[in-house]
Amino acid sequence: MGAYDDIPPAAAALHRSALVFDAHADTLTEMTDRGYDLDAGLPGTHLDLPRCADGVLDAQVLTCFVHPRCLPDGAAARVRALLTTWDRQVARLGDRVALCEGPGEVAAARDAGRLAVVLAIEGGHAIEDDLELLADFRRHGVRTMTLTWNNSNGWADGCGDDGPHGGLTPFGRDVVAAMEELGMVVDVSHAAESTFDDVLACATRPLLASHSCARALREHRRNLHDAQLRALAESGGVACVNFYPHFLVAEGEADVDDVVAHVLRFLEVAGEDHVGLGGDYDGIPVGPKGAEDVTGLPRVTAGLLARGVSERVLRKVLGGNLLRLFDGGVQGAGPKGAIAERRAVEAGGGPSSEGRDDPRVASRGDPRGDHS
Repeated sequence: MGAYDDIPPAAAALHRSALVFDAHADTLTEMTDRGYDLDAGLPGTHLDLPRCADGVLDAQVLTCFVHPRCLPDGAAARVRALLTTWDRQVARLGDRVALCEGPGEVAAARDAGRLAVVLAIEGGHAIEDDLELLADFRRHGVRTMTLTWNNSNGWADGCGDDGPHGGLTPFGRDVVAAMEELGMVVDVSHAAESTFDDVLACATRPLLASHSCARALREHRRNLHDAQLRALAESGGVACVNFYPHFLVAEGEADVDDVVAHVLRFLEVAGEDHVGLGGDYDGIPVGPKGAEDVTGLPRVTAGLLARGVSERVLRKVLGGNLLRLFDGGVQGAGPKGAIAERRAVEAGGGPSSEGRDDPRVASRGDPRGDHS
């Protein structure tokens, strides 16, 4: 069955014509560990070029996931191994994929019939507490990074442990400033609520939650409270719905309707300019029924249309909001200027790292978390 065979013609036409841009996939991990390339995914995988064809998926954030077992001194090496896998794709498939590093490049890749790829890092421990490593990864094309994975690192609390720092340390605030100076998008998925609060207090640019769900619909430490969704929207950022069934529903089998429900909640709370998709394909053991891999994305479009979401809003959710977020990034000369500026503001009595009185800061809850 083709990706469009079982959905209404209007939904198929909309999905084909829209820019479809997903904020998170772990396909580089699968490719590196299982030894295949993007033109032919192996059984059990979720994303490859044939399945992205015909407008199913036009642009993808491919993340370099670094498991905590790579610590203490193998995290950066793992990122380099994953980036080497990406480099192989460009060498072999340069007419079918494109690395997108700046404004206009995602749209240009789509117009040329190439899968637009934005590179990311999942887990801030990947930089091994070294801002020069961060800058080096940026030079290699990495445009966004989650500050943590589930684990806390030396400078930020993750959602999956007790969190030794109470949020960001001073160096953690330096990392945020450095990312912004380098033109990188700060990703708060996997962050503890304390870290989320501190990022809101010190960040100056729109934020990303690349693969999270709505805690109002599924109480889980990896999901976002409504207050967090509103604060993220006020930053100008984008919150993207994860397709992992365990984050969508508490019990039973999740399906496309559950994805649609979380998107609708995000739209209700954050607004139409701040919602996207972050399926977490190839990073989750199984997708929801009807969207087991990327070929199910048109069913999400059909489900949202059926629930009354307009074509105009759907184009934003499918990719327009993420395109705006990444096209708005500006490459800076390096991290030191932004860090010096932040420290000067703090020394002069400006917004402090604590940020507890900032109206954008969401109230805290349990800072523990989980995969994916």
